[in-house]
Amino acid sequence: MNARFLMLPILLVAACGPKYIEGTKIEDTERNREIAELVERYRLAVEHRDLDTLRSMISRDYFANAGTTAESDDDYGYDYLEKKVIPTLRDDVKSVQYRIVLRNITFQGNRAFADYEFWYKFYYVDGGKDRWVSKNNFNRLEFAKEDGVWRIVGGL
Repeated sequence: MNARFLMLPILLVAACGPKYIEGTKIEDTERNREIAELVERYRLAVEHRDLDTLRSMISRDYFANAGTTAESDDDYGYDYLEKKVIPTLRDDVKSVQYRIVLRNITFQGNRAFADYEFWYKFYYVDGGKDRWVSKNNFNRLEFAKEDGVWRIVGGL
């Protein structure tokens, strides 16, 4: 039997396999691509310190518990972001390098979750001294659909 005829079924099966979002192992669907594009938009906004874009992406219902569900002392919402985080990014951070690798995207009702690994390095002023800080970790951004637009409601 001709080897080309044996390869044809293998090629057909491979061609019908799932396609992935570039650089990930996440299936390339319209919904997944929409969330992946939002994560990239968020990354670029942080890296460029684009406060207007960040504000437009973050829900007024944003809530974070800082990873401690048993304690409410460190919980914060949108007002805290506006009063503390955004001014720090604007006034004290001089440069940001931020890399994100998406690991998974899931949906639950009107919520979407983007799990990712990140590496950041930023140059900032602390007590009048310039410093570099770097970190590598995993995180999850949580999005909710508000008036037809996905906004970040957790995970910054």
